[in-house]
Amino acid sequence: MPAISTFDELHELGHFGPICLSLIYKLIREEVRRLPVLSPAAGWQEADLEDLLGDFLADRIEPVTANLLAQAKNDDSVGKLLRTSIRYWLIDRARKTAVVSVGRSLEKVLAESGAFETVPPGTEGAGRWRLADTTVQPWSGPVTPLVEAAYSVTNIKIPKWNSETRRAPVADRASIEAVIHAVLTAATGSMDVAQLVEVFTARFPVVLDPVVVSLTADAGSEIAVGAHSSPEEIVLAYVDDAEATSTAEAIVGMLNPQERRMVPYLDSPGEIQTLLGCGRSQAYHHAARLREKLRQLVGDGDDVRSVGSEVIRLCSGAAETR
Repeated sequence: MPAISTFDELHELGHFGPICLSLIYKLIREEVRRLPVLSPAAGWQEADLEDLLGDFLADRIEPVTANLLAQAKNDDSVGKLLRTSIRYWLIDRARKTAVVSVGRSLEKVLAESGAFETVPPGTEGAGRWRLADTTVQPWSGPVTPLVEAAYSVTNIKIPKWNSETRRAPVADRASIEAVIHAVLTAATGSMDVAQLVEVFTARFPVVLDPVVVSLTADAGSEIAVGAHSSPEEIVLAYVDDAEATSTAEAIVGMLNPQERRMVPYLDSPGEIQTLLGCGRSQAYHHAARLREKLRQLVGDGDDVRSVGSEVIRLCSGAAETR
């Protein structure tokens, strides 16, 4: 008797059986390698992967099963739908990990800087953070003015990202402290760490973009831009030409498909309008966000010349497919 297929098993049982579970485990093993930020310090062990499988089933078994029963037509589509569900679940998990990481960075700066203090017990807002030597009420207003205050801080220094750190850094210590100070000043109130994290992830959105690598490539990246940089200046980085190709591939890997198509046209808002089918102001907005994302990935440094032409070449290839 031929072995039962994943599709047949799913429809006979109406739920995951051992064959489907085995496929899910295989796909998790493959997809988690694309997200190095999720890797345990000692690397992935069988117990870690089994825990990840259990978490996926606990979080997604019902909607994923319903989706497969409704949409899968054969074994191939079962595999494709499962892989997509697992990939998006892992990316969401990576973003949550990023939020925790940002919170820890802020807590460290808050605790070690004399510019801030916690609201003492017995006082409204106890446990929250405020500017030192102030007496303010807990903040509870809209977040937009605080994000604008965070953007108003100039001369932000962002350490260069590399594959060993696995995550794009928020900023250096002095920059984080300056942004917190500006935000608390604008809030005129005390804030808890979760509220500050909300502001920081809005100001530095790249920290929520997990590094996704191909199953056959594993390279770090860093790039640099200025406020009015040309496309070449945006991505010209790395003095060592021997690393140009792998570095460029890693840079491109940090961008989504739309951003890759935009890179060659960052000096041409009209082209971005055509590319995205949007108005001129929206084109400028998208370009500004991409410049900021690229600047955050690179940080600040003097070694800002080399690799750019290769990145632009790769992104130009993406633009030609629009």
